[in-house]
Amino acid sequence: MNSFVAFFLKIRNSNIFSGIVIAVIVASAIYAGVSSYDISPEYTVYLDLFDYAITLFFLIEIIIRMISERSLIKFFSDGWNIFDFLIVTISLVPINNIESVFVARLLRIIRVLRIITVVPAFRHIIDSLVKTIPRVGFIALLMFIFMYVWGAIGTMFFGKVDPENWGNIGLALITLVQVATYDDWANIMAQVIDVYPYAWIFFVSFIIINAVILLNMVIGVIVDVMTGGTGIDDLLQKEKEDSTN
Repeated sequence: MNSFVAFFLKIRNSNIFSGIVIAVIVASAIYAGVSSYDISPEYTVYLDLFDYAITLFFLIEIIIRMISERSLIKFFSDGWNIFDFLIVTISLVPINNIESVFVARLLRIIRVLRIITVVPAFRHIIDSLVKTIPRVGFIALLMFIFMYVWGAIGTMFFGKVDPENWGNIGLALITLVQVATYDDWANIMAQVIDVYPYAWIFFVSFIIINAVILLNMVIGVIVDVMTGGTGIDDLLQKEKEDSTN
């Protein structure tokens, strides 16, 4: 039994096998793109066979990985394995009616995400992004608070001048998102600048605070985690320890 498992473990750890998996995932991505075109029915048959072959390969690949882990509990203890298993399992669901064609195409596109689990560098990036969620969450909350305050101010001053963008707090928040992304924000400001000549202070201050300072803080947190630097939480803990000594 050990030699049986060792055989599949050797296959799983093989660089050649990993290369084949990546090649099949890329082929799946190409297939998803090609299937978006209007193709003659005579070629659609070959594309369907190609899709079945890809699905079969993914099934064999996931079985090899499950056997090499020696136990299903160990296999499913890894979140990435669960992610792969769900994608492969969903791909096996038969879809017969025409209404489900959209779902089928969507599943084929999602299969491309499996390349994240195959390439270690991609997994490292995703893991790092997940670690940033607590810190980035507080910054995002602060951004929303500033946006809400600026949105309320915008409705008070610009609501009657430009009701399409500032008629209520909901429209104001959507407008501020557009301003924060620099999407034609000058034109939005131009709608109210004639009535409120100092409206530029409102827009420029919002861009500096939200789109420059806070957004760069988000980028800084992500870079800090990915490079393994000392985070904000570590600095606060260190200051707390220094104050108690």
